[in-house]
Amino acid sequence: MDPMRDTRTGLLLAVLLFGAAFGPSGISAAPGNEPGNASGNEPGNEAILRVTAAPNAARTAVMTLGSPNAVSRMLNGGVRVRTHYLPVTDASMALITGEGRQTFAVDRNGYVYDPVKGEKILLRRTDRLLLKKRVDQLRGSYYGLLLPWDEAQSRIPMASTFALTDVETGKTFRVQRRAGSSHADVQPLTRGDTEIMKDIYGGKWSWKRRAVLVGTGDTVLAASMHGMPHGGDGIPDNGFSGHFCVHFLGSTTHKSRSVDPEHQLMVYKAAGKLTDYVGTLNQDELAAAFFKTFNLKEIPAARMLFVDPYNETFEQLLSQMERISSDGKTGKTAYAADDSLVAERSQIVKLYAAGSRVRQARLVLRLVRGTPAEPWKIESLSINRFNPPS
Repeated sequence: MDPMRDTRTGLLLAVLLFGAAFGPSGISAAPGNEPGNASGNEPGNEAILRVTAAPNAARTAVMTLGSPNAVSRMLNGGVRVRTHYLPVTDASMALITGEGRQTFAVDRNGYVYDPVKGEKILLRRTDRLLLKKRVDQLRGSYYGLLLPWDEAQSRIPMASTFALTDVETGKTFRVQRRAGSSHADVQPLTRGDTEIMKDIYGGKWSWKRRAVLVGTGDTVLAASMHGMPHGGDGIPDNGFSGHFCVHFLGSTTHKSRSVDPEHQLMVYKAAGKLTDYVGTLNQDELAAAFFKTFNLKEIPAARMLFVDPYNETFEQLLSQMERISSDGKTGKTAYAADDSLVAERSQIVKLYAAGSRVRQARLVLRLVRGTPAEPWKIESLSINRFNPPS
C-alpha cells in the first residue's frame, strides 16, 4: 500500500496556504469563511494562510497573504524532495489562481508539503523563517496561553465570571467560578449560556473532555472542560443542575489529587502544543495516550503518536471501531533499559464496533525512537484474533 495515497485526502481536509507581503488576519467561526481579495490581486487570485485545531473544526484563523505570484516564485525557488510521510499539522497554505487551487501543509518549522505529489518543499532559509514567523503569529491569535494552575487560578478568582470558547466550534458562553481549589468548578450564568454549552456537546451532556479558551480580560488561557452537570448547584434558573469542571496545566482532581491525563491532553490542544506534549511521553504514557486519543476521537493527536501518521492498521480501526477498552494491565512489556531504542507493549483489549458485539483481542504496539534523546513513536500496531465486522 502506498502511504502517500492514503494521506492525501486527510491532509487536504486537514490544512490550507503563504506569501511575501501579508494582509489582514482574523479568526472565523465558520468553515470556508475566508477573507476577500483585499490585497489588490487579480479577482479570484489569493494566497491564504490558515490555522485550525482539527480538519473539520468550524473555528479557524486565516491570514490573507500578498501576491500569489510572489508565493509561486517562493515555492518554485524551493527544492522538492520525495517524502514517505506527511506531517500532522494545524497550518496550511492555499494558492488560488486562474489555474485552480493548490493546497500545501506547513509544519512547525516552516517546511512546506505538497500532499498531491507527496513532496517536501525545502524553501530558501529566509523564506522558510518568514513563513514560520507568520504561522507562529497566526497560531498565537488562535490558541490560548499555557499557564500552570497555580498561576491561572489567580486570573479567575472565586465568584468571578468569564467566557469559555470551544476551540473547535468557536461557540462561546459565560460561566461563574463557584468553587474548586485543585481546578475550577464553574456554572453557566444563564439558561442561554447553558443552551450554548449543551449545543457544543451535540445536545447531550457528556464527560468527554474538550479543549477550551478562557477569556480573562487581557489574556486568553488554554484549558479543558467536560460537559456533565454534577455536584453542588448555586445559580438558580440557569437550567444547569450542578457544576462542571475546568482544568488547566497541572491542575488535579479534587478527590484523588492526581492529574487527569485526558484533561491535560485537551489543555495542550487548546494551547496549540500537542506536538510538544506527545514528545514528552515515555513508553507507558505513549501506550496509554493511544487508547485515550482513539476513544476521545482526537484523531490528529492520535496520528502524532505514530511514525507514519496514516498507519494502515490504525486507519482500519478508525473505520471499524467506536471504542477500545483496556484494563490498563500490561500483558507483556519488552524493552532493554532506559537507553533502549525499541519497546513492545502487548495488552488484551475489548473492541467495540457500532451495532456489533464486543470482541476481545491482543493489541501489540511496537515503539521506537532514533536516539535516547528523541521522543518515542508507534512504529507498528498489530491486532491478533481480530475479525472485522461483516
